[in-house]
Amino acid sequence: MNNEAMNVGPIGSNPWRGPLVLLTLAHVMGTVGYVSVMAMAPVIREDLMLNATQVGSFMSAFYFALALSALPSGTVVDRTGVGWALVISMVLLALGAAGFAMADSYIAGVASTFVMGLGYGLVNPATAKGVLDWFKPEHRATAMGVKQTGVPIGGLLASASAAVVVVAPWRGVLWAFAAATLLLGLVWWRHAENPRGRRPGGLPAMLMDIRTVAVNRGVAAMNGAGLCFNGAQQSMTTYLTLFLRDVAGSSQPFAGFCLGVAQVTGAAGRILWSIASDRVTRGRRKGVMVMMMSGGVVTCTLAAMVGEAWPAVVLVALAAGAGATILAYAPLLHTVCAEAVKPELAGAAIGSNLLATSVGGTVGPLVFGAIVDATGGYTAAWIVAGAVIGIGVLITAFGLREPAS
Repeated sequence: MNNEAMNVGPIGSNPWRGPLVLLTLAHVMGTVGYVSVMAMAPVIREDLMLNATQVGSFMSAFYFALALSALPSGTVVDRTGVGWALVISMVLLALGAAGFAMADSYIAGVASTFVMGLGYGLVNPATAKGVLDWFKPEHRATAMGVKQTGVPIGGLLASASAAVVVVAPWRGVLWAFAAATLLLGLVWWRHAENPRGRRPGGLPAMLMDIRTVAVNRGVAAMNGAGLCFNGAQQSMTTYLTLFLRDVAGSSQPFAGFCLGVAQVTGAAGRILWSIASDRVTRGRRKGVMVMMMSGGVVTCTLAAMVGEAWPAVVLVALAAGAGATILAYAPLLHTVCAEAVKPELAGAAIGSNLLATSVGGTVGPLVFGAIVDATGGYTAAWIVAGAVIGIGVLITAFGLREPAS
């Protein structure tokens, strides 16, 4: 491993071990706070007296902050290095989780998830930059998939809070996650170093980097697809527990269990789809993404048909399918973006993509919740979510050009 390239201290000589573990943990702690809010949404909704649209706006506030910070975060990572970027990220994430734990109103909750979003804005470009500096091209998507398992692992921990909240205060759960996030920030602080040979840091240079990635065809196609995919993904994450309780009549622990199943299959899918693009298709990733997200369209269509008569085992299978498709696209998306530009612009490319996916994550849950409130049910909302994923599939299929074999 080249520690100077990674901009971290001596945390191990094998990139598949200690360093990759720390990058994965950054995703775990970046995810666990805001997803736990969604997992505990039925209890929080009652405690703060919220409606469905207000619950969805917590996720939207998170992604609005991501949208604001995406482009500057990517260029900052290119200049300050992975270590310091993740120190700042963990501090902001911990402050956001602690703030929500103290929230006594809707506005305070929105502000807290906004701070979490600012913190998470640094995670994707920093960890992707680390993978690109560490791994050879033939292993890159696999490594990206491994570190991205931190997202569903964090979601799995958060889904456990949906069951824990039955016997423990939801505020205490968030305090625990805030403390763990701050601890990881201290670990990164021990290893953070200023990078050598950093890129010029002036505003004109940063704007030039942003312009370069903005006009890149491959990045543009993945930005459009990512906007669609993440809008549906965050709608699913936000409303799955409420959907299962309101439509299928599930208990809170069972709804939390289904969210956990989705996170587990999402983790597996991130690795398996990535390995397929590295080993089976040998770096040609478009067909793998089209196949994966077409499965997401099918999943949303089935969700639109759910009723109280559906057996529990089928609901679990549906959650598993959602995880393996809708929750699994990010590693391939980020790999394509990073490979479409020069290595020194990888952070900016990921930041550009994060901006697009953040717009989807901001708008998606609000639209989904508004449809639920307007129609009094979830059928139309799931149909719209499936159609949005379908648009992303078409953009990927016809907008992304891969090099000839």
